Amino acid sequence: MTTELERVRSGLLRAAWGYIFLYFNININHISLLPAFVGYILFLAAIAQLRDAEWELTLIYTLGVMLLLWNAADWLMSWIGLQISGRWKILDLLTGLVNLYFQFQFVTNLAAIAAKFQPNGRGLDAKLLTYRTWQTVLLTIVMLLTTFYPWLSEVWGYVLAVLGVIYVVFGFCLIKALFDLRRCVQEPQPEPGETESAASRTHVPKEASTAEAGAETD
Repeated sequence: MTTELERVRSGLLRAAWGYIFLYFNININHISLLPAFVGYILFLAAIAQLRDAEWELTLIYTLGVMLLLWNAADWLMSWIGLQISGRWKILDLLTGLVNLYFQFQFVTNLAAIAAKFQPNGRGLDAKLLTYRTWQTVLLTIVMLLTTFYPWLSEVWGYVLAVLGVIYVVFGFCLIKALFDLRRCVQEPQPEPGETESAASRTHVPKEASTAEAGAETD
């Protein structure tokens, strides 16, 4: 029977590999060898493994399915030399907003899982939240520049390229943090208040024990 820790490790592994497909795009003749839709398949598999540890992940499952279908259709069309993305600006913008929310909430939930299952002092939850913030900012800027690029000067093309490099660097940091978290997952530690209350429930004062013993003797 699969334990909770095994499910958490499995889910984190799938999430890390999902970001590898999402961040690193290798193309041959306009066909991606690491298609983004595979990343979303892995994200959905990760949600299925991690939802017991963080139930809020179930709230973005439907959005993940939508992004999976969109990216799968775009990849399949690339085999015949066509692209869905880039043809309709409003649809690209809406898809970008859905992806922005999905990624923000997904990494937020992963950080919450890190806070529960990481050893004391690791701070991986704080790192994930930092990478989430930078990812959100960079995704927003890239999405806006890509949408309005036809009306911008050529210099913004260089800005977009630099932002793309920075985005990949933060992606690498995010992936590393997820692999680090998977390696150090342990049983959740009780809160200090819970430990003290449990101890107070099980502790029996010495005087009371002596009195009860005397009563039984009488």
